[in-house]
Amino acid sequence: MPSETRQIIFSHDEVVAAIQQLYQRSHQVFPKGRIWDIAISEENGCQVDCDIVDSHNVRDRVTVAGAKLAAALILFCITRKVPLPANAQKALSVVNNHLALRVTLGEPVES
Repeated sequence: MPSETRQIIFSHDEVVAAIQQLYQRSHQVFPKGRIWDIAISEENGCQVDCDIVDSHNVRDRVTVAGAKLAAALILFCITRKVPLPANAQKALSVVNNHLALRVTLGEPVES
C-alpha cells in the first residue's frame, strides 16, 4: 500500500493562537499580556515556552509540550478547515525553529 507523508509548518503566531484556543476550549485561563518571547524545542516530544508580560511588567511563562501541544495544533487545523485524516499518524517536530505537524497515512517507508 502506498504511503503519504505531509508536513504542516506553523508560524510562531499560529502556535500561540493554537495554545490560546486550547486553553479557552478546556476552560483554563491563559495569562493576559503581551507575548515577548516564544521558544520552541524538541524537549518532551516538542515543547513551546511562551513568555508573557502584563501591563504591570509582571512576567509569566506558559509551557506546553507533547500530546497537549499536538492536540492544540490539531484543534487549530480542524477549526481552520485544514484537512487532517483521522486515521493518520501524527507527530511533532521542529523545522528551522518552527513547529511542524507531520501527518502520515499508511505505513511509513524507511529510507
